[in-house]
Amino acid sequence: MNDSNFPIGSFSHSYGFETYLQQNRIKNAEAFELWLKQFLNNQILSTDGLAIRIVFEALEKKSLTEVLAVNVELNALLLPSEMRQANKKMGQQFLNIGNSLMDDSLLKHYQLRLREQQLAPHPAIVFGLLAYCSKAVVTETLSVYLLNTTITLVQNAVRGVPIGQVAGQKIIYAVSQEIPQLTEAILTMPLDHFGATAPGIEISQMQHEFLFARNFMS
Repeated sequence: MNDSNFPIGSFSHSYGFETYLQQNRIKNAEAFELWLKQFLNNQILSTDGLAIRIVFEALEKKSLTEVLAVNVELNALLLPSEMRQANKKMGQQFLNIGNSLMDDSLLKHYQLRLREQQLAPHPAIVFGLLAYCSKAVVTETLSVYLLNTTITLVQNAVRGVPIGQVAGQKIIYAVSQEIPQLTEAILTMPLDHFGATAPGIEISQMQHEFLFARNFMS
């Protein structure tokens, strides 16, 4: 599940860095690494990361209703249309594969409730559910989610910037050293920080839709 090649389609998305690339604001590995750290700290931690933590806390109380509530909020926070569509497709694919690999009543109940309420599964919520069903602890789950996100985006940058395989591995190593601190930040983050993101990152994700030429879907 933590393989960046897990077939949910994340390899086809830049999450906005392609906009910075075409604006000549990302020109090399150093600039991409700076963007990646900003993306993790100012978008992922307070959205996907905090959502996964909330999922674990809700499931410890046996409350699937709270899981669905944070699913609704997380979908609503996705202002860029391409990001909404990307997460909808990846979330559904992730859930379908998860259900085919694991025979767990929690996953089936979650999928049923989604259909009843006409909700789209978010990949971070699905990741949290699959990790919980696999008996993983929340700290481990957050750490591997951050690492998975890092590796996926670096692999995309290797093709998109391009930055080169060696430079990519150096970035993965550098960011991986910060993951314990990022994980701790999620675990101690006040719940009212949920959804706080950097406007510049969201704007770049909106602008991507209107680029003249694109290598990525978002």
